[in-house]
Amino acid sequence: MTTILLSYNEVQTLARKAAAGAGLPYGVAEDIGEAAVWLAARGVDAVAAVVDALAGRGPDDILDGLADIDALCCGGRDEVALHGRDCGLVLIGLAGATAGDMGLCLAVERGEGAVVPLALVEDAGGLMPSAAVLRLLPADGRLARPATPRPAASDLAAYAAALALAARTCVPASDFSRAQGAGAGTTDND
Repeated sequence: MTTILLSYNEVQTLARKAAAGAGLPYGVAEDIGEAAVWLAARGVDAVAAVVDALAGRGPDDILDGLADIDALCCGGRDEVALHGRDCGLVLIGLAGATAGDMGLCLAVERGEGAVVPLALVEDAGGLMPSAAVLRLLPADGRLARPATPRPAASDLAAYAAALALAARTCVPASDFSRAQGAGAGTTDND
């Protein structure tokens, strides 16, 4: 497997553009970018995780999962099931990013019953496939684990697949598209 080293900004931007290219709304794509950064800081090839999650029924599964996470954070649900979802790792990333942004204590409960607060996760990839549900725990004042200086390496094939998804958001260059406002025009001062 050939890998590529990206910055956190590149991971976030590529994941966001790939999600938008797969047809997700831009606000959700922004959330996917944040989730990718959270995962990459915890040893996961986030680009590959996002590309895998976007395959097949992925976009619909991500939207359903994101609505479930929102309901969990608001107290409308007791748990969010992760079994049977192709995007489980991305949902864990979404929950981790949300927990950090909102100051909540979200946790993964494993199949054997162990509960792991997301703020303390060092290897998010190690949570799968035994992750069963996401739960909201009472805030316990634990500080979030600091991010690693560099994100985890990305598989070159997953990187290429993400670029192909991101390219779907581009407008083909033509005189008509330029007349309608596409591109930078004759100067790029905007």
